[in-house]
Amino acid sequence: MNSFDNRLAADRILDGNGLALHGYCGFELLSDRLISCRAADRMRAAFSDSPPKTVIVALFPYRADDREGNLSRYARLPDYHAAAGGVLESAAASLSAALSDYRFLAFIDNSPIPEVRAAALAGLGRVGDHHLLINPVFGSWVFIGCIVTDMPVEFGEQSIEGCLQCGKCAAGCPSGCAGGESRQDCVSRLTQLKGELDPRQRELLKKSGMAWGCDRCQEVCPLNSGVRTEPHACFGGKVFEPSLTEDIISDLEDRAYGWRGAEVLKRNLEILYSK
Repeated sequence: MNSFDNRLAADRILDGNGLALHGYCGFELLSDRLISCRAADRMRAAFSDSPPKTVIVALFPYRADDREGNLSRYARLPDYHAAAGGVLESAAASLSAALSDYRFLAFIDNSPIPEVRAAALAGLGRVGDHHLLINPVFGSWVFIGCIVTDMPVEFGEQSIEGCLQCGKCAAGCPSGCAGGESRQDCVSRLTQLKGELDPRQRELLKKSGMAWGCDRCQEVCPLNSGVRTEPHACFGGKVFEPSLTEDIISDLEDRAYGWRGAEVLKRNLEILYSK
């Protein structure tokens, strides 16, 4: 098959695996921006004798509701690494079975692919000043997964469109780092740091009211106004409570933040509710 037929075949398989929201990006447009991680070694080994040509990018919407709480919205759904990752792996297996001349390797989160850039080049949205992808239907409330392949496909126009640059994400950011290059003080990052936080970090965390993650730059973004609230089917319609409590920490199974462990979560709650 030629590159056009390859794309048609892949479209049918991806749609059939629940990945209707997908696009394609040329690997060469990302090759100078690959992220150094263990997953990169896995990719190099898989394509040692046949270089990657295409990155298939899929989006998994996750915004379920707008309830007030101390958990970021993505943390109110089952762990996306397992839920979305499982769908992505299944799709890669289906592609491999149907298009056996080529290799397909799935990545989500722990990935050598700069996911936001890849998704924008694949035509799935624009890049905001908060460094997140903004899809025209679901806004920035999406997870991004990628399947790397040595299969050539027909590409459309591949360019990156920016946001409105209205400055609302920077103005609304609790630590003032949204819209800038440095994200050292990002509240979401602070909630994930291990060990003790310094007094300034503790004050930022307490002021934010967040026990895990932060959505403020997304909440104030005008391009997120009126977007669809409909999590991907991989989450099975399950939505957890909007706030972290001591009781939840005792059972972190299937939680998106469970990987960090109980001690960090207890520390965050202690900071939030200390006088």
